[in-house]
Order: sequence, then C-alpha cells, then structure tokens
Amino acid sequence: MPDLLTTHATTGLPLSAGTLPPSAGAQWDAWYTTDARINLPLTDTETGLFHQHVDAAPGMMALDAGCGTGHWSRHLATTGLGVLAMDASPTALALARRQGTGPHLHYAQHDFDARPIPPSLRPGTFDVIMCRNTLPYLDRHRFLVDAARWLTPKGQLHLTIPLKRPDAPSPPWAQGLTAEQIRSLGAGWATRVDYPLGPDHACIVLSGQTDTPAT
Repeated sequence: MPDLLTTHATTGLPLSAGTLPPSAGAQWDAWYTTDARINLPLTDTETGLFHQHVDAAPGMMALDAGCGTGHWSRHLATTGLGVLAMDASPTALALARRQGTGPHLHYAQHDFDARPIPPSLRPGTFDVIMCRNTLPYLDRHRFLVDAARWLTPKGQLHLTIPLKRPDAPSPPWAQGLTAEQIRSLGAGWATRVDYPLGPDHACIVLSGQTDTPAT
C-alpha cells in the first residue's frame, strides 16, 4: 500500500500516513492495550524544568518523536507551538487524538528505525525536538544524526531517558539506559545541558549541532 500524504495544518508540509512494518507498531500496540501504566502523564515539575532549560516560544515548530499518547504534544501546542507528533503505535495515536488535537497539532504514524524519512521531516524545520522515554528503543546514533538535520541552527533536542537499574527490573515499555550510556550521548554537539528528573530519569538538552553528531 503506498503512503498517503496529508498536509500539516501549520507548516503545509506533507505527512506520511502509510502502513508500518508490524514489528515496532504491533509491539507497542500490545503494550498500550495490556498495561495502563504506560500512559505516563506530565507533572508540573517536568514541564517547569523543561521550560527552564529549553527555549520553546509561541510560533516555533516542535517535533515530538515517539509521542505516545501525546502528553507533551498537547502541552506544547497549548503554549503556542506548532507540533508534529509521531509514533509507531496506531493505538497510542488513537488515544492521543481522543485526548485532543487542533489546528497547530498533527499526529502521524512513523517508525523512526524501520521507515524511510518522510517529507515532513525536512532539514532545518524544527526549533524543538522532544524525545521522552523513547531513545532506548531507537537506533541512538541514527536518531541523533537525523535530529541534528531536522533542527534549525538554534534548535534544541530535549531527551528524557529512564535510568537503567539492574536491581530494579522495569516493564518492557519502560526500558532505560545505563549511566555510562547516557554520559556518551551527544558527542559532536556544541552544547549539552544535563539535569535530573527525580531519581529515575535523566534529561539532556543538546544544541549547536555539527554535521555529524555521534553517540
């Protein structure tokens, strides 16, 4: 089945909405269907710290990569950003749409590892890229290289990453990275800012990307 192209209401960019390979989308569908804990709401602490560290002003464009049920997507849209929210799971996207959409928020199905880059992810498009609890499931090197291209010259990539603790097993939808893996992220970016989000999550803000950032 060929991709169906729609248009983002804010940017006018085409969006890919075709079918996905069954792997990632089907697995995440199963997790969203069987475990309600996966739907993690935002907290005031999380949003407050984000706005202290990221320049996310009205009129900017944001990409929510691995948006899940769209908590960050809706938050950014209500603060005046145009948001493209992408996830591999049709179930997650259906739940997100039920909780709210609008002229400045567009949800689209996309697998960042298994699918070619769609036309909506053009170089230099986004001022902010969000990746909340998704990086452990992606090809980290590929995603960071791609994100660098998609950002504007002053754009910022915000990563929220669960900490992997051998003594505290996590459900399959909440896998994290080790402290060593987190420290290795972002080589090739001009600026990296780290801040904790409680004892179980780390946040990293990368900006001033070079042509070939690496993990």
